[in-house]
Amino acid sequence: MSSTLLWDDIDLVRDAAKINRVASQTIKLRPYQTDSVDAAYNAWTRHGSTLICLPTGTGKSICFSEVMRRWDVESDGRIMLVAHRKELIYQAVGHARRAGLSSAIEMGSQRANGDEKVIVSTIQTLNAPMNCVACRGEGCHVCDGVGKVRRMTRFDPHQFGLLTIDEGHHATAKSYRTLIKHLAQNHQSKLLLVTATPQRADKIGLHNVCESVAYDMQLRQAIEAGWLVPIRQKFVTVDGLDLSTVKISKGDLAAGETEKAFLGLEEDEERMLHSIAKPVIDEAVGRPVIVFSAGQDHARKLTAAFNAYDGVTAACVIDSTDPVERDQIIDQYKAGEIQILVNCMVFAEGFDAPKTAVIANCRPTKSESLYLQMIGRGTRPLAGVVDGPPTPDERKAAIAESDKTHCLVLDFVGTSGEIKLISVMDILAGESVDPLDLAEALRVSVDEKVEFDPLEAIEKIRKARQEANERKEAQRRATLVTRTKADRADYSAVNVDIFGGERFEAYKKSETSEPISRGQFGMLVGLLGLDKKVAKKLSKRKASKLIETGLENARKIALTDWTTLLSDAGSKPELKTVGEAIGLRVDSDRILNHKETLATLRQYYRQKLHDMGEAQ
Repeated sequence: MSSTLLWDDIDLVRDAAKINRVASQTIKLRPYQTDSVDAAYNAWTRHGSTLICLPTGTGKSICFSEVMRRWDVESDGRIMLVAHRKELIYQAVGHARRAGLSSAIEMGSQRANGDEKVIVSTIQTLNAPMNCVACRGEGCHVCDGVGKVRRMTRFDPHQFGLLTIDEGHHATAKSYRTLIKHLAQNHQSKLLLVTATPQRADKIGLHNVCESVAYDMQLRQAIEAGWLVPIRQKFVTVDGLDLSTVKISKGDLAAGETEKAFLGLEEDEERMLHSIAKPVIDEAVGRPVIVFSAGQDHARKLTAAFNAYDGVTAACVIDSTDPVERDQIIDQYKAGEIQILVNCMVFAEGFDAPKTAVIANCRPTKSESLYLQMIGRGTRPLAGVVDGPPTPDERKAAIAESDKTHCLVLDFVGTSGEIKLISVMDILAGESVDPLDLAEALRVSVDEKVEFDPLEAIEKIRKARQEANERKEAQRRATLVTRTKADRADYSAVNVDIFGGERFEAYKKSETSEPISRGQFGMLVGLLGLDKKVAKKLSKRKASKLIETGLENARKIALTDWTTLLSDAGSKPELKTVGEAIGLRVDSDRILNHKETLATLRQYYRQKLHDMGEAQ
């Protein structure tokens, strides 16, 4: 018994230290943080719930701390602050205390039995069963005869006016919805979701639990404004890594199969581990690194591989790591005593280490949110670097002169087949970038195997594509000028600009979709002239959109070309020759065999005959 009490005391001391570290911080709000809090309060004048979306590293917790500081508990009710991980709970308590509010933790054996203004709890705790107070577990109308109720029922919903959910993208889960419904019994209550990643891999939108978006800043905006460091990326190919057969589960790669792919066969395991460890060490050049492994076994073995190199210190943290040991490892990493911190999705949320300069991703994903969480561990600038300069250019200059000029993301890749994996390019591109430019820039960058700026790579491909299209158009027009005789009417518009025409709706990069079909591939490559490598990466839906757009553009070009040849015909025989050529091509030409296109050509042909004195 005494031993248990001793360890409980140690835990409490350690937890109190974490809380005090956060509570003692002096924070000056940045302009966008003030704007986001103002926007939340403004949204609550029209809606009961709202969302603040800020990238990792821009101070989401500071925002909800300021929201709490402004909240009038006496008139509007107490605050409940909820998260899903223990580490986030301690941070939340610290932020509440920094806001000058009394707080209590409801978690595990800890009970919030006072009248504190802020109750901080995990969602797991609030949904945990407990004996019904009314019947003491015997069964009554309160508990529907089962003798158990959820722990959240300890709190009278009419006492609470604000529910704040950290990492709010989890709020669509049933456990959160149950809590929201419980506290919504107070019809005047408000809900605030705070997150860096509102998109979910399962495609369940936050609109199901939230009525409005108060403030939204994307990663690219934060980098361009000089609040976060720029990102550079490099793809490292691991020989033998094959992800093409990994099953998709809940919209993402199945974790167990992904780990098996990264470890390979027993005889290949050591080689594959060192094909990751060596590049990380070489590219990091002594800088602090966080490695996201493909699984817990992979994490342990990767750590051993790193430590096999002279002068390298690496440590591993997984779910089963002892809490005391875990805290020691984190402290050593932040102090620079450990260079490489390997984890298995432990540090995707609620972990701040601004000195981290390299993210090594051995956990490929189809989820934009998950990828954002991983790379977000490296985008924070060093402490104090950007809080003085008043303009974006000055902040970016300060970052460039600091010891951490950028974050390098190393993505370890192999054969992925038709599986579309998220990269930094996808994150930064946004909807303004043409999907084909993005796909081609990604292909070139993977092939070149060098460190690069993702936005510069996309812009380079865009310019190259634009220049190529301009050359094609100039060549096409020059060719048409020379077609003055009807016997040259064997023209077919095969060099089609599938990039032209109206833009189709930007595709959702993280959605699960069927791969391109063979028929679509043949049409895009054989008929519309699309590059095979680009076509292969398309989904069935995107291919369908491109075919639709490509055929439309091709018909416009074909119509222009054929009407030009009809117009150039100088006599009735020449005109009839062109007409007969059109008729012969109709059945075999997918582009020409189109009702509206043919109707336009027939009308033009008849008008031309009429003008020559032979109306039909």
